[in-house]
Amino acid sequence: MLQTLLTSKALLSPRHALISLSVTLCMMLSLLASTAVVANTPVFGEQKAAAHIKVGLVSEQGYLVAGETAQLALRLLPDEGWHTYWKNPGDTGLPTRVIWQLPEQFRAGDLEWPVPERIDYQGAVNFGYHGETWLPVSISVPVSIASGAINSQGEITLSATAKWLICKDVCIPGKAELQLVLPLRDRAQANIQEPVSHPLFDEARSKIPRLIYTSNAAYAVDEQIDIAVALNALPAFDRLPQVFIGNAGIVDNFDQPSIKIAADQLHISAKKDYYLEEAPELLSVLLVTPAEGGQPQAIEFTARKKAALAIVDNSLVNEVASSNTASAETSAPISIFYALLLAVVGGLILNAMPCVFPVLSLKIVSLVESGNHNSIERRRHGIAYTAGVILSFLLIAGLLIALRFAGEQIGWGFQLQSPWFIAFLVYLLFVLGLSLSGFIELGSSLQNLGAGLGNKERSSSDWRGSFFTGVLATVVATPCTAPFMGTAMGFALGQSAVVALLIFAAMGLGLALPFLLIAFIPFLANALPKPGNWMVRLKEFLAFPIYLTVIWLLWVFSRQTGGDAVALMLVGLVLVALALWIWRQTQFRDDAFMSRAVAAFILVAAIGLALYAASVERNDVVLTDIATVESDAQEYTPERLQQALDNGEAVFVNMTADWCITCKVNERIALGTNKVKSAFAAQSITYLKGDWTNSDPVITEYLATFSRNGVPLYVYYEPGKTAIVLPQILTPSIVIDAIR
Repeated sequence: MLQTLLTSKALLSPRHALISLSVTLCMMLSLLASTAVVANTPVFGEQKAAAHIKVGLVSEQGYLVAGETAQLALRLLPDEGWHTYWKNPGDTGLPTRVIWQLPEQFRAGDLEWPVPERIDYQGAVNFGYHGETWLPVSISVPVSIASGAINSQGEITLSATAKWLICKDVCIPGKAELQLVLPLRDRAQANIQEPVSHPLFDEARSKIPRLIYTSNAAYAVDEQIDIAVALNALPAFDRLPQVFIGNAGIVDNFDQPSIKIAADQLHISAKKDYYLEEAPELLSVLLVTPAEGGQPQAIEFTARKKAALAIVDNSLVNEVASSNTASAETSAPISIFYALLLAVVGGLILNAMPCVFPVLSLKIVSLVESGNHNSIERRRHGIAYTAGVILSFLLIAGLLIALRFAGEQIGWGFQLQSPWFIAFLVYLLFVLGLSLSGFIELGSSLQNLGAGLGNKERSSSDWRGSFFTGVLATVVATPCTAPFMGTAMGFALGQSAVVALLIFAAMGLGLALPFLLIAFIPFLANALPKPGNWMVRLKEFLAFPIYLTVIWLLWVFSRQTGGDAVALMLVGLVLVALALWIWRQTQFRDDAFMSRAVAAFILVAAIGLALYAASVERNDVVLTDIATVESDAQEYTPERLQQALDNGEAVFVNMTADWCITCKVNERIALGTNKVKSAFAAQSITYLKGDWTNSDPVITEYLATFSRNGVPLYVYYEPGKTAIVLPQILTPSIVIDAIR
């Protein structure tokens, strides 16, 4: 149109030409604006019509991205006056269900439920929704997608069977087969698009209660249901909230629960359901505070079943067998003190964990060396190392708390779920190994990392090397959850930020304690061997565990990205070695600017190669859980677990990750043995395995239900009984005793 206008300028007056040009530009801008809107418009699958309702799937963005999480929703549009049901339907009714039929390795999370309304009808109390209802759900898209899942147009079909019950004067069950077809795009294409957040989904999410993870919530069943939760785990309420119980068949729905605040806890009492026989281990509790002219404030938490809850001096405390009941004023400090003690012990035990051994070797070298200095310098090294450990713990914990507060589903050890971070560690440890082997000398500031023990003339600034040794020890050590640490971390993340950081600092103190004791206790320092040529030999020998760690990290990297990416990383390691070799040849020359520039260029190329490798899409065969050491393991999904429990099956759940050495050791020496496999087969136990190598909100949510924020986690479900959490270090006898 613009070209036509310009070529016909002889036929138009200047005034008409200006008007026509303005109209054309407005049309072009309008077209661009409409295109931008379409790019950020939700995709609606076919809306199936059934009796008094329309049902369909909706995607927030118009495409899928490999390795990312897609946000979908089940849309329910009942006729006027008709209603569907919440996850706890109340006295009658059935909750809406979705059974997914997804391509291989795709995972669907649980439906997210908006705040329900109380529906009273002829003496029955139900919980559900009138009008249009959106039930959001997250779909995890694997990094590597099977070729059979993609059609010729590059699209993927997501299928599901939706089941519901819709009621008014009568109730009508419904069922529909739903589909949503979305194109697959890579990350580069997806980053060009408009932000995927859309007002329709923002509105749907605003109606979902905020989930709070806390270990300070418990409930007990006696003549009634008593629930206690610490006030510091809840947001501030300007009025007492309304209570909904997320589990069906627990409380009598007719009488609304009573609420009161006693000391530092919120106490909820509800009449027990007449037909209740076995209470669940975990109870879902929803608190809703009405808001005038706006969206109500709603939070949801999980309370763990206790033997009893007692009220003493207007405050609630856990009643423990063979213990005197204490007041809240004494129980709170004791619980925090106990968590601090567990944190210190857990950090201390972490020194002996397999994943820490390579870094422990660096600490041994530093300990031997610091024993040869005077007491003041030795203490300086001890304080610097301890500061590096504790500050690193605080930094990682602070980032974890901040991200969880922002709504991210992550847990302890989340840094090793990033291929970029794994690549960084591979390069760092490879360079340290070369330094220990004597290939290069890194200078005094890094010598406490094991780089130059042969240098006897050291400056007082070498304490910085001890500090960074502590940083490195924390980075590599924290992904392995040692015994006692799971309880302390679960408690920490349920407290205020100050208390949580205090507990994580205690973990760091436990990790640094051996070094600190030797630095400050002369007897231990004097017990160290005298310096000599053996120190150089020891330093060179300790390079080999570092190289083994590099191999382990490359294996983890391959599980996250694929074989092609590992090949690129190996090329990058060769480039790093070449750059360091060139730098070593010119280290003491003043006229080698060009050679050093070449070395720097090669090093930059190696870093770029690592960054590219970390973003490469997998194109090799994906190792599923069936290809692991436990060949009979099935992939964990909430639906598969619930289905097995509904069928009366015993279930063993193993939450693991490839970067967790403790997990892999347990699988080799316990879960993968013929003795344990035979015991599982003899008792027809369903074995489910969840892989947390890459971030997975479904697994993170499962860990949170047991107040855990890291792996390993082992849970055994026996029909009709409370779930059993096994220790984090297993033997065949521990597993067999638990399932018996």
